[in-house]
Amino acid sequence: MAVLRREQQSLDRETPRSSLEEIERAILQISWLSQRQFMQLLDEERFRITVPQFYTLLHLHQMAEECKMSDLAEATQQSAASLTGVIDRLLEKNLVERTRHERDRRQVMVAVTPQGSKLIAAIKEARREQIQAALAHLQFDDVDTLMRLLNRVLEGMHRVLDGGENGRWA
Repeated sequence: MAVLRREQQSLDRETPRSSLEEIERAILQISWLSQRQFMQLLDEERFRITVPQFYTLLHLHQMAEECKMSDLAEATQQSAASLTGVIDRLLEKNLVERTRHERDRRQVMVAVTPQGSKLIAAIKEARREQIQAALAHLQFDDVDTLMRLLNRVLEGMHRVLDGGENGRWA
């Protein structure tokens, strides 16, 4: 914690407030534009799924086996009612399968279909192409530097989040 405070004090002394505001503005703008691009990509004719549908499908794809609806709701941070609607729409598109647990028929199980896995792969590839196009004007060394700096920013954001969860950053 002392190291974190020293780093924060060093940043406070060395970085003018206007620079911190510009960094915050840039991060917010990148976040907003990235989210907007992603939503537009998912809405394209070839995909036609929503963000909650994508993250639900992605989680199931990463699980590579069937998953209880209750676990899926928790993992995707959706209510059971919302998740049921998401799963219903994914079922209509043949992207997931819904079954009952073989020993406990009350439990509903969900799994991604091969078609769902193919869709996830296609979306990931399309997103990779978008990112590549956005960074195309940068030199390799610039991309490497950007990646190192972004990783350091992420580490700092995780430290702040962890500190906030423990009540130290209120």
